[in-house]
Amino acid sequence: MNDFIFRMPTKVMFGVGALKKVPGLCKEQGYSRIFVVTGSTSTRQSPQLQELLTELAALSIATQVFSDVEADPSIETVDRGAAALGEFGAEAVIAYGGGSPMDAAKSMSLVCANGGSIADYMRAKKTFVKRGVPLICVPTTAGTGSEVTASAVTTDKATKEKIGIGHDFQMPAYAVIDPLVQVSMPPAVTAATGMDALTHAIESFVALKANPISDGMALTAIRLIAENLRQACANGENLEARSNMALASLIAGVSFTNAGLGAVHGIAHPVGAQYGISHGSANGIILPYVMEYCLMANYGKFREIAIAMGEDVAGLSARDAAVYAVAAVEELKQDLGIAATLAEVGVPEEALEPIVKDAVTFRLLPNSPRRLNADDLRIIVSRALGIS
Repeated sequence: MNDFIFRMPTKVMFGVGALKKVPGLCKEQGYSRIFVVTGSTSTRQSPQLQELLTELAALSIATQVFSDVEADPSIETVDRGAAALGEFGAEAVIAYGGGSPMDAAKSMSLVCANGGSIADYMRAKKTFVKRGVPLICVPTTAGTGSEVTASAVTTDKATKEKIGIGHDFQMPAYAVIDPLVQVSMPPAVTAATGMDALTHAIESFVALKANPISDGMALTAIRLIAENLRQACANGENLEARSNMALASLIAGVSFTNAGLGAVHGIAHPVGAQYGISHGSANGIILPYVMEYCLMANYGKFREIAIAMGEDVAGLSARDAAVYAVAAVEELKQDLGIAATLAEVGVPEEALEPIVKDAVTFRLLPNSPRRLNADDLRIIVSRALGIS
């Protein structure tokens, strides 16, 4: 067993109606000025967000809303948000939305406290030495787990790169998970974000840095997703399915914060940055191809994944049982309408080498259960593109 340190500093408030506890929490903590970070689309007009802002105002808590966060937040957006945060003089930040607003809020808070541009930290020219103001995350999707992670991803539009930073200072102070907030997620978003959570759980379970605590959490998340993601897509108002998916996303986030990720994310980042494919969709497409290539590294763990996904592997060899894990993911993708290949979502064959060139530099690639070099990645990406 590897030696390990397990991190879980975020205080979690989970349950139907949990959002209503946020104003009281802010008052209790003595916050009088709060910077609210959200998306530029439907989340800004969300009735739940409007109600939250009204209730904060009723408690004489001043707010400023920054709603310019796009999907895959850019360096420019993070830097503008950090400047606005500093000018407002906030004592806390509320991130309301999916992974993009939560990641952006983390980066804004730390850039505001430490100075410079987020690009300086992405390129390792500077490191965070000061904590930012406390962050309260309210996820409106069940996928990224960003409400409990130490990671944030920012896009460099000039170079078409998505670069993640992992730092303990980025861990939110509070995560408020309210399934009611997630009821309005469209089926396609539910499917893509759910596949993101599944990728987090599977990659962290088979990661070389996995530990007994992260293993238990990852398997629980895999089981919850296998049992509830189809139902959440079929009927968004199914609160039990929504609650279980919100829980799965949270648990998977804690798991990968401690065990790390692997090649799926290494490939998905350039796919998203270069071709505009949503992160969840990219992960969902790529996941079974990476799993299949890495099976031989740990048949036992992939067998456990198959069981957690409801497969009957009794009497099968370790290898044959492991193969069922890939089949289970493929069946889930098919049921959810996730594309089978990258080609189906518009990624051309000539993308192969640029994707491999970027993916081979992914900082967590060595955490994959099978040692992977550029030639290995070329095989995986070729299969994901449907050209081999």
